[in-house]
Amino acid sequence: MIDGENIMPFPSDPGPGTGPGFQPESVCSLKKRLRRDFLSKRASLAPVFRRQADEAVYRLVTGLPEFRNARIVAGYATDGTEPDVLPVLREAQKRGAAVCLPKWNGTEYILSLVRAGGIDGLVPGKWGLPEPVSTDPLPLDTEGILFLVPGAAFDDAFMRLGRGGGIYDRFLHARRCSVALGIFYECQHCLALPSEEHDETLDLIVTETGVRRKNSA
Repeated sequence: MIDGENIMPFPSDPGPGTGPGFQPESVCSLKKRLRRDFLSKRASLAPVFRRQADEAVYRLVTGLPEFRNARIVAGYATDGTEPDVLPVLREAQKRGAAVCLPKWNGTEYILSLVRAGGIDGLVPGKWGLPEPVSTDPLPLDTEGILFLVPGAAFDDAFMRLGRGGGIYDRFLHARRCSVALGIFYECQHCLALPSEEHDETLDLIVTETGVRRKNSA
């Protein structure tokens, strides 16, 4: 298993495998390999650690001014290995903010507002993950959204490695006057991730160890 604190996907020393006919690993292939390794690393976290880390993430996120000022909080339902942000969404609702989650509309994933039944009234969706009961699309260019964004890994340039479907890159590309907050465990940190033109960066990152801000000194 790789050590996320020491990964350098593009080493300055090309190493021995660079003779005639050598084909460097493509960005797509590298992303796939890193995705597999970091997802495995995340899945191996002990349940006790995961619970404590989720509680720390909750405290950090709900203490952010971006959370307190958000008109809408767009979250996600954990697959069991991602940090659980449903408690964050419940707190947002208590504060009077609207909340939304990804929902399959038969063609693609959209962000759908949570209305009937609230967070505790979600139903299994396309992949078995909880989704809002009704389809109530939120325009992605709505101002004042705080996006809680999961992923396989993150790096020091605030790049994010997702699962490869491009769902969150599409969501974030359309955002307007909104904040992209990456939600990760610290073990998902990578020094530098490979990226492509369509990859969207994050504005902030929260792990159980603290808050990172893109523009902080």
